[in-house]
Amino acid sequence: MVKKKENKDPLMGYIEALHDINLYIPTRTIYFGGDTINEDVVNPTTVAQTIKNLLVLEYQDNTKPITLILNSCGGSWFDGVGLYDIIKSLKSHVTIMAIGKVFSMGSIILQAGDRRIITKHTFMMIHDGNDGYEGTPKSFEAWGENSKVTRLQCYKIYREQMRKKNPKITLKQIENLCSHDTIFDAEQCVEKGLADQIMDEMTKEA
Repeated sequence: MVKKKENKDPLMGYIEALHDINLYIPTRTIYFGGDTINEDVVNPTTVAQTIKNLLVLEYQDNTKPITLILNSCGGSWFDGVGLYDIIKSLKSHVTIMAIGKVFSMGSIILQAGDRRIITKHTFMMIHDGNDGYEGTPKSFEAWGENSKVTRLQCYKIYREQMRKKNPKITLKQIENLCSHDTIFDAEQCVEKGLADQIMDEMTKEA
């Protein structure tokens, strides 16, 4: 019996490897999300992978745009704001496309994009998040004070974008929105200045 020669394209292995790390170099696209409950959470592991992928593309050619597809239920403030800062520091133009959900810290990360696109049926949720600490009384007080600082950072990030639509919006108004879970649909996100454009409204190129 003659064995049939396998004719597997070596490029396929390369593509499969890239998909495993949520990066596709030919189109300079990164995906933040996943097929398990933990992969869409903003945490040290997911943020580290995303930052590495961003830096690979930045160092490859910072004159070409990067697309980050974002689908996240939120997570750690400290990890998420680290990703926010890295995106803002890149020379590459970064488009962030929100799909499905951008809740809590996910909504903050979206604000780092040079262009912020949201798909038609995506929802955003903003709030103050959750805090908790066990330890010595003075450490407890220190983390309480730090919570005030991080919440103010959060409000300022939202205001920087929202004032483009409403120049008179105040930090107090944003604080009121964040005092509970406030949920926006795609149209409301654009109206509030929390996204630039709905994907459904984009003109398809021929």
